[in-house]
Amino acid sequence: FEAGFSAHVLHLNDPGCRGTIQNGRVQFHFDNNYQICGTNLVANGTHIIYENFILGTPESGAGLISREKILKLNFSCIYPQTQTLSMIDINPLETRVNENLPAGEGRYQVRMVPYQDSEFSQPFTGRVDAELNQQIFVEVGVDGVDSFQFVTVIDTCWATPVNDPDYSLRWDLITGECPNPQDNTVELLQNGVSTSSRFSFRMFIFSSNATKVYLHCS
Repeated sequence: FEAGFSAHVLHLNDPGCRGTIQNGRVQFHFDNNYQICGTNLVANGTHIIYENFILGTPESGAGLISREKILKLNFSCIYPQTQTLSMIDINPLETRVNENLPAGEGRYQVRMVPYQDSEFSQPFTGRVDAELNQQIFVEVGVDGVDSFQFVTVIDTCWATPVNDPDYSLRWDLITGECPNPQDNTVELLQNGVSTSSRFSFRMFIFSSNATKVYLHCS
Protein backbone atom coordinates (compact mmCIF):
# COMPACT_ATOMS: atom_id res chain seq x y z
CA PHE A 1 0.00 0.00 0.00
CA GLU A 2 1.03 3.63 -0.52
CA ALA A 3 2.26 4.11 3.05
CA GLY A 4 4.44 1.02 2.80
CA PHE A 5 2.50 -1.16 5.23
CA SER A 6 1.30 -4.67 4.49
CA ALA A 7 -2.35 -5.41 5.17
CA HIS A 8 -1.55 -8.11 7.71
CA VAL A 9 0.15 -5.62 10.08
CA LEU A 10 -2.87 -3.26 10.19
CA HIS A 11 -5.47 -3.58 12.94
CA LEU A 12 -7.95 -1.52 14.96
CA ASN A 13 -7.58 -0.56 18.63
CA ASP A 14 -8.26 -4.22 19.41
CA PRO A 15 -5.28 -6.08 17.85
CA GLY A 16 -7.59 -9.00 17.10
CA CYS A 17 -9.58 -6.86 14.65
CA ARG A 18 -7.59 -7.04 11.45
CA GLY A 19 -8.62 -6.00 7.98
CA THR A 20 -9.21 -7.96 4.82
CA ILE A 21 -8.22 -6.99 1.29
CA GLN A 22 -11.16 -6.39 -1.05
CA ASN A 23 -10.77 -4.78 -4.47
CA GLY A 24 -7.32 -3.50 -3.59
CA ARG A 25 -8.44 -1.91 -0.32
CA VAL A 26 -8.15 -2.95 3.29
CA GLN A 27 -11.57 -3.12 4.95
CA PHE A 28 -12.34 -3.46 8.65
CA HIS A 29 -15.68 -4.80 9.84
CA PHE A 30 -17.11 -4.26 13.32
CA ASP A 31 -20.58 -3.77 14.76
CA ASN A 32 -22.39 -2.05 17.60
CA ASN A 33 -22.79 -4.96 19.98
CA TYR A 34 -20.49 -7.96 20.07
CA GLN A 35 -17.44 -6.94 18.05
CA ILE A 36 -16.72 -3.31 18.88
CA CYS A 37 -12.95 -3.71 18.34
CA GLY A 38 -11.91 -1.37 21.13
CA THR A 39 -14.14 1.48 19.96
CA ASN A 40 -14.35 4.28 22.51
CA LEU A 41 -17.68 5.96 23.22
CA VAL A 42 -17.77 9.66 24.17
CA ALA A 43 -20.83 11.81 24.93
CA ASN A 44 -20.53 15.60 25.01
CA GLY A 45 -24.11 16.50 25.88
CA THR A 46 -25.31 17.11 22.32
CA HIS A 47 -23.68 14.30 20.36
CA ILE A 48 -22.47 10.74 20.86
CA ILE A 49 -19.08 9.99 19.30
CA TYR A 50 -17.58 6.61 18.41
CA GLU A 51 -13.77 6.82 18.19
CA ASN A 52 -11.28 4.23 16.97
CA PHE A 53 -8.06 4.08 14.97
CA ILE A 54 -6.16 1.93 12.50
CA LEU A 55 -2.69 1.03 13.72
CA GLY A 56 0.17 -0.31 11.65
CA THR A 57 3.37 -1.42 13.35
CA PRO A 58 6.45 -2.89 11.65
CA GLU A 59 7.24 -6.52 12.19
CA SER A 60 9.68 -6.88 15.06
CA GLY A 61 13.26 -7.46 13.99
CA ALA A 62 16.30 -8.85 15.73
CA GLY A 63 18.06 -5.51 16.25
CA LEU A 64 18.01 -3.27 19.30
CA ILE A 65 16.71 -0.31 17.33
CA SER A 66 14.37 0.27 14.41
CA ARG A 67 13.74 3.13 12.02
CA GLU A 68 10.52 1.72 10.63
CA LYS A 69 7.52 4.04 10.63
CA ILE A 70 4.39 3.46 12.72
CA LEU A 71 1.01 4.27 11.18
CA LYS A 72 -1.98 5.54 13.17
CA LEU A 73 -5.17 6.73 11.48
CA ASN A 74 -7.87 8.10 13.77
CA PHE A 75 -11.52 8.03 12.68
CA SER A 76 -14.88 8.73 14.29
CA CYS A 77 -18.63 8.63 13.74
CA ILE A 78 -20.94 11.20 15.32
CA TYR A 79 -24.61 10.73 16.25
CA PRO A 80 -26.95 13.46 17.53
CA GLN A 81 -28.01 12.62 21.08
CA THR A 82 -31.56 14.00 20.90
CA GLN A 83 -34.22 13.53 18.22
CA THR A 84 -37.81 14.72 17.87
CA LEU A 85 -40.11 12.12 16.31
CA SER A 86 -43.66 12.60 15.06
CA MET A 87 -46.22 9.92 14.34
CA ILE A 88 -48.52 11.12 11.58
CA ASP A 89 -52.20 10.79 12.45
CA ILE A 90 -51.41 7.88 14.81
CA ASN A 91 -50.36 5.96 11.73
CA PRO A 92 -49.16 2.43 12.58
CA LEU A 93 -46.46 2.50 9.92
CA GLU A 94 -43.11 3.00 11.59
CA THR A 95 -41.86 6.57 11.48
CA ARG A 96 -38.10 6.62 10.98
CA VAL A 97 -35.40 9.27 11.17
CA ASN A 98 -32.16 8.65 9.28
CA GLU A 99 -29.09 10.73 10.02
CA ASN A 100 -26.05 10.99 7.76
CA LEU A 101 -23.35 13.10 9.36
CA PRO A 102 -20.24 14.65 7.78
CA ALA A 103 -17.83 13.11 10.30
CA GLY A 104 -18.69 9.59 9.16
CA GLU A 105 -21.44 7.30 8.04
CA GLY A 106 -23.15 7.29 11.41
CA ARG A 107 -26.76 6.29 10.99
CA TYR A 108 -29.50 5.11 13.28
CA GLN A 109 -33.24 4.75 13.02
CA VAL A 110 -35.87 5.99 15.42
CA ARG A 111 -39.34 4.43 15.32
CA MET A 112 -42.66 5.09 17.03
CA VAL A 113 -45.35 2.43 16.76
CA PRO A 114 -48.84 2.24 18.36
CA TYR A 115 -50.08 -1.08 19.73
CA GLN A 116 -53.49 -2.42 20.67
CA ASP A 117 -52.39 -4.45 23.69
CA SER A 118 -50.26 -4.06 26.81
CA GLU A 119 -47.98 -6.91 25.69
CA PHE A 120 -46.97 -4.85 22.63
CA SER A 121 -47.57 -7.85 20.39
CA GLN A 122 -50.37 -6.45 18.19
CA PRO A 123 -49.45 -3.27 16.32
CA PHE A 124 -52.30 -1.43 14.67
CA THR A 125 -52.77 -2.29 11.00
CA GLY A 126 -54.09 0.36 8.68
CA ARG A 127 -55.27 3.77 9.80
CA VAL A 128 -56.07 4.04 13.49
CA ASP A 129 -59.66 4.93 14.38
CA ALA A 130 -59.54 4.88 18.16
CA GLU A 131 -62.58 5.22 20.39
CA LEU A 132 -62.59 8.03 22.91
CA ASN A 133 -61.11 6.81 26.21
CA GLN A 134 -59.60 3.75 24.49
CA GLN A 135 -56.17 2.89 25.90
CA ILE A 136 -53.40 3.31 23.32
CA PHE A 137 -49.95 1.76 23.82
CA VAL A 138 -46.93 3.38 22.15
CA GLU A 139 -43.36 2.15 21.74
CA VAL A 140 -40.45 4.43 20.83
CA GLY A 141 -37.26 2.61 19.89
CA VAL A 142 -33.86 3.12 18.30
CA ASP A 143 -32.22 0.68 15.89
CA GLY A 144 -28.60 0.62 14.80
CA VAL A 145 -26.90 1.54 18.09
CA ASP A 146 -24.90 -0.41 20.67
CA SER A 147 -27.56 -1.97 22.90
CA PHE A 148 -24.95 -2.52 25.64
CA GLN A 149 -24.07 1.18 25.86
CA PHE A 150 -27.22 3.02 24.73
CA VAL A 151 -30.71 3.35 26.16
CA THR A 152 -33.69 5.28 24.83
CA VAL A 153 -35.02 7.99 27.13
CA ILE A 154 -38.32 9.74 26.38
CA ASP A 155 -38.05 13.24 27.78
CA THR A 156 -41.23 14.74 26.35
CA CYS A 157 -44.27 13.49 24.44
CA TRP A 158 -47.16 15.68 23.38
CA ALA A 159 -50.15 15.76 21.05
CA THR A 160 -51.35 18.39 18.58
CA PRO A 161 -54.52 18.66 16.46
CA VAL A 162 -52.43 19.27 13.31
CA ASN A 163 -49.30 17.66 11.92
CA ASP A 164 -46.91 20.24 13.36
CA PRO A 165 -44.86 19.53 16.52
CA ASP A 166 -44.44 23.29 17.08
CA TYR A 167 -48.16 24.06 16.90
CA SER A 168 -49.27 26.36 19.72
CA LEU A 169 -52.21 24.19 20.80
CA ARG A 170 -50.83 21.03 22.41
CA TRP A 171 -51.50 18.54 25.17
CA ASP A 172 -48.54 17.15 27.08
CA LEU A 173 -48.47 13.44 27.83
CA ILE A 174 -44.92 13.18 29.21
CA THR A 175 -42.84 16.07 30.53
CA GLY A 176 -39.39 15.86 32.08
CA GLU A 177 -39.40 12.05 31.73
CA CYS A 178 -42.58 11.81 33.85
CA PRO A 179 -46.29 11.50 33.05
CA ASN A 180 -48.15 14.80 32.90
CA PRO A 181 -49.71 15.19 36.38
CA GLN A 182 -52.74 16.82 34.74
CA ASP A 183 -53.51 13.62 32.81
CA ASN A 184 -53.95 10.63 35.09
CA THR A 185 -54.45 8.24 32.15
CA VAL A 186 -50.79 8.42 31.11
CA GLU A 187 -48.55 5.55 32.22
CA LEU A 188 -44.81 5.49 31.52
CA LEU A 189 -44.27 1.74 31.30
CA GLN A 190 -40.58 1.59 30.38
CA ASN A 191 -37.99 4.33 30.01
CA GLY A 192 -34.21 4.49 30.08
CA VAL A 193 -33.61 0.75 30.54
CA SER A 194 -33.15 -0.47 26.95
CA THR A 195 -33.19 0.81 23.39
CA SER A 196 -37.01 0.94 23.55
CA SER A 197 -39.31 3.03 25.74
CA ARG A 198 -43.03 2.46 26.21
CA PHE A 199 -46.02 4.41 27.46
CA SER A 200 -49.79 4.39 27.26
CA PHE A 201 -52.63 6.91 27.44
CA ARG A 202 -56.36 7.03 26.89
CA MET A 203 -57.60 8.50 23.63
CA PHE A 204 -59.01 12.01 23.64
CA ILE A 205 -59.98 14.73 21.20
CA PHE A 206 -59.19 18.43 21.18
CA SER A 207 -62.13 20.71 21.92
CA SER A 208 -61.37 22.98 18.96
CA ASN A 209 -63.41 20.94 16.45
CA ALA A 210 -60.30 18.95 15.51
CA THR A 211 -60.89 15.38 14.37
CA LYS A 212 -57.34 14.05 14.53
CA VAL A 213 -54.55 13.73 17.07
CA TYR A 214 -50.87 13.74 16.16
CA LEU A 215 -48.24 12.42 18.58
CA HIS A 216 -44.70 13.75 18.93
CA CYS A 217 -41.85 12.67 21.21
CA SER A 218 -38.40 13.95 21.98
